[in-house]
Amino acid sequence: MKIPPRSVIWLSLGLACTGAGLYFLLPALLGTSVTPLAVTRGEIVQTIVASGRAETPFGLEIGSQVIGNVTRVLVEEGATIRKGDVLITLDDSQKQASVDQARATVLQARTSLAQLTELTLPVAEQTLIETRATALNARTHLARTLQLAERAVATGQTVENMQRAYDVAATSVRSAELAVRSASPGGSAHQAALAGLAQSQAALRVAEAQLRLATITAPISGVVIARHVEAGAVVQAGAPLLVLAPQLTKELVVQIDERNLGLIVVGQPALASADAYPDATFDAVQSAINPAIDADRGSVEVKLAVPVPPAYLKENMTVSVNIEVVRHKDALVVPNEAVRNAASLTPLVLIASDGVAVERPVILGAHGIDKVEVLKGLAAGDLVIAASGNSIKAGQRVRVVRPEGVR
Repeated sequence: MKIPPRSVIWLSLGLACTGAGLYFLLPALLGTSVTPLAVTRGEIVQTIVASGRAETPFGLEIGSQVIGNVTRVLVEEGATIRKGDVLITLDDSQKQASVDQARATVLQARTSLAQLTELTLPVAEQTLIETRATALNARTHLARTLQLAERAVATGQTVENMQRAYDVAATSVRSAELAVRSASPGGSAHQAALAGLAQSQAALRVAEAQLRLATITAPISGVVIARHVEAGAVVQAGAPLLVLAPQLTKELVVQIDERNLGLIVVGQPALASADAYPDATFDAVQSAINPAIDADRGSVEVKLAVPVPPAYLKENMTVSVNIEVVRHKDALVVPNEAVRNAASLTPLVLIASDGVAVERPVILGAHGIDKVEVLKGLAAGDLVIAASGNSIKAGQRVRVVRPEGVR
């Protein structure tokens, strides 16, 4: 039977209306189709991302201890040096002359001491021997004269002359004994000679020390990060001429939002990368937290030590760090997109319960990159409805299309 064209049109319109009605009525009757997200247990790591710069923990300023004219600067910025390397030399002509003069004074003092022990002391000892012999002879003559005087053979004048000769000889003996004692080790002349030698040697050490100050050497191994002097300049004592950074020592200085202050503690591990080498990472450890807050930026300065800094890490290089602040091994977690109002004080999720989307308040813990820890409000195996990608609201009928592997 041939259907009239007008009837075909009406039949097509009827089928279209029926299909449209089913399209809009079926979700209302059976619920909107949703693929829920499973609540599971697993490890969650919360990190704080910050950026800053690589710096040297301290820069050692190198200066001169004396005033002088610079003759040579042997290093450039960026040079790697070892402890003891010569960095700068000053004009040392006057200091060298002082050393030469001091050495001459030491030689003179040694000569005086040698003369005392090799000449003065032997002469004094010989003189003492002679004066003792003279005194003994004078004493013998005096005794004989006294015997003759008793027999009236010698006059009183003769006795007086003999007594005077003996007294003079005895005095000479005492003088010779003092001369020997003074020139002998421990005596005053010997001690004075030793003191003169020691004083001249001390003056020589001072002059040599002053001469060494004209050559400025590296107190540590490191890298020259600043140079403030050129050859020909007149430098003052204490003025910084070079700045050295300790070799292979770097720290990262970053700014952390003050809202995260309660999460950070010294000792937390971090993974860092330099902006110039984004694909290369290296380990760091949080070493210091500034006690003051930067009110203008609302941040706190944090320093991280780098146990093994990479060779490419340069001074003031821009770096990014991920500081690990929380790590829970067996946490109850859901994907981030499952949580609604996550940044508020009242976060919640929607769960599918008996074909209806039901609102469930939750208490959150650590926040990972793609998942969040749930401390209260859910259990492992619960199915939650993603907040993004759909417009499901609490009380709306839903039809659960379970993800693969979930019963």
